[in-house]
Amino acid sequence: MQKHPKERRKRLKFYKAALDLLRHSQIAPDTIFRADDLNIMLHRFYGVTKDGAYFCVQVKEDKRTGRKDFMSVFDRKPR
Repeated sequence: MQKHPKERRKRLKFYKAALDLLRHSQIAPDTIFRADDLNIMLHRFYGVTKDGAYFCVQVKEDKRTGRKDFMSVFDRKPR
């Protein structure tokens, strides 16, 4: 399902920061196992842009194949 164009533009501003976070993160992500399929893990990385905006990156991993897929990036409120 595609997001509304306004929402897509809003998320696109985090894309470069998300790639940088995934490449250079030294902090372990929050990992969630799917209840219906234990072979699928969802990793969540949290970061902050240079402008001070908080965001979250989601990566899906298939444990059987080792494949990792970039799922989404979105803004979030600080914890």
